[in-house]
Amino acid sequence: MRTVGQDPAWLALAAFVPLPSAAMSNEKPTDRLDSWKAIANYLGKSVRTARRWEAEEGLPVHRQMHKAQGSAYAYRSEIDAWRQRMAAPAPTAAKPEGSLPAPAGPAGDPDRSVAVLPFSYLGRDERNAYIADGFTAEIITGLSRIRSLRVISWTSSMTLKGRARSAREVGSELGVERIVEGTVQHEGAQIRVSARLVNVHSDDRVWSNAYAGELDKLFAIQERLAREVAAFLDLSAPAAPGDRLTDQPMVDVTAWRCLVQARQAALRWQHDSIDRAVELLHQGISLAPDDARLHAALGRTWLHYREIGADLSERPLIEARTCAARVFALQPGLAAGHQLAGWIHYAEADIQAAVRALKTAVAAEPWEPDTLSLLANCYLISGRTAEAAPLIEQLVSVDPLTPLTHCMPGWAAAIEGDFAAAIGPYREMFTMDPANPLARLFLVYILAAAGRREEARRLGVETPAATRDALPGRLLALFAHGLDHTGAAPAPAIDSRLLAQGTEVLPRFLAQAYALAGAADEAVRWASVAVDRGFINYPFLARHDPFLSTLVGTPAYDDLLERVKAAWEGFEP
Repeated sequence: MRTVGQDPAWLALAAFVPLPSAAMSNEKPTDRLDSWKAIANYLGKSVRTARRWEAEEGLPVHRQMHKAQGSAYAYRSEIDAWRQRMAAPAPTAAKPEGSLPAPAGPAGDPDRSVAVLPFSYLGRDERNAYIADGFTAEIITGLSRIRSLRVISWTSSMTLKGRARSAREVGSELGVERIVEGTVQHEGAQIRVSARLVNVHSDDRVWSNAYAGELDKLFAIQERLAREVAAFLDLSAPAAPGDRLTDQPMVDVTAWRCLVQARQAALRWQHDSIDRAVELLHQGISLAPDDARLHAALGRTWLHYREIGADLSERPLIEARTCAARVFALQPGLAAGHQLAGWIHYAEADIQAAVRALKTAVAAEPWEPDTLSLLANCYLISGRTAEAAPLIEQLVSVDPLTPLTHCMPGWAAAIEGDFAAAIGPYREMFTMDPANPLARLFLVYILAAAGRREEARRLGVETPAATRDALPGRLLALFAHGLDHTGAAPAPAIDSRLLAQGTEVLPRFLAQAYALAGAADEAVRWASVAVDRGFINYPFLARHDPFLSTLVGTPAYDDLLERVKAAWEGFEP
């Protein structure tokens, strides 16, 4: 038997009009409000608002189950009493001593927060499961365009894929009031999407809808679903002529498949998976050469080679610059294009230009976690912690399940010299991603800087054998050598030929490790490289870092500090 989603006649009739989730009763007893419309009219609000008030604020609505369906009704007197209760001022609770104020703006308003959980794929061919993952990503991107709504990032959302968790558990873990979940059914050229909005406290479905059509109309479904969720939540979506919640109306589903699968491959952060992502994006561009999103994704993927240390040559930068030029020629206002420009400038050590590009990207997409984290880091390495703090707060609120997110509050504390406060965030990052040698390196440095040197040394020497010969592994060994009070361990050899062409991160660690080991000349040399690569936080280099500050008073390091101070003072946030 064919389902509704497989019936061509039904699909022609639906024409992407949402399928109603329930019908209302036409019965009208004189003493009652006998439909959602009547209840909403009595309240002077929309039906969506009335339903939301019932689910979240206790609006007294009754239901009567019939043989085929249910009906809703309410009594005017009960609604009037409810209004009086809601209008009464709530008692003011005393705040615990030392408690922090709630953050301002959407990040501190849980009533304006939502997580889109990975949609389940119901098709027969699991090779097409990317459709559900990509659909999830597009809905998250669309809802994230609404400034007053805090939306959990795709990276955090996807960590919940396949995990059996109640709505209450998800809401508590992510700090949201509602979740969007659903299914994608795909058969041949036809697709059917079912979605629902759930209150995490009551586990009640407060809104639901279904959409059906041909696969090439998937983008219209994505746009419509995001707008209807926003409308139900009484939020204003972009409404100017031509404004969309999606980046642009993609027309080639195969090209979109390449984009989705490339994103998934690149996030594995392995050389071969990045190769595969580049290949997929080239395939997508061959099908849709004027799609700016594909070019932006390709440029960002090329930079991954540098970020994992696989290729620190100029080629990834050259390829990324070519992609960025194409993006700005096709769609100058695309947030992903400005984000790409920010990453390129950061890789080029032009932190001032990176900040300008990233601020433009944040203005267009205020909740994009990659943009928030890089902009916050640019501020931190430039000695502008006050500007970084609200960005880190936003980042933690929308991307709570990503390991790198967890270390950012610790990095902000460390940059101010509070290494004890940084231990917890960095330990949490390492616990979430223990196989990542950089997570281990970060924690070893923080522990050593906080004075917990024996614990740092043990963690350094316990580096897994598989990563000891990689650059992070050798840096770990160098830290362990500096922390070895017996002097028995030999200093490891560091192949640094290409290190100076990367970002400021590894040269800075190398300088700190050499300073810890007492090799002052090498420490100053690599500190200078870190400065040349964009690290101009003068207070950190002169006072806060316990290893580099021991170099103060040596002529070469003092000369370097003079140069850093001028750059620090001239930086424009």
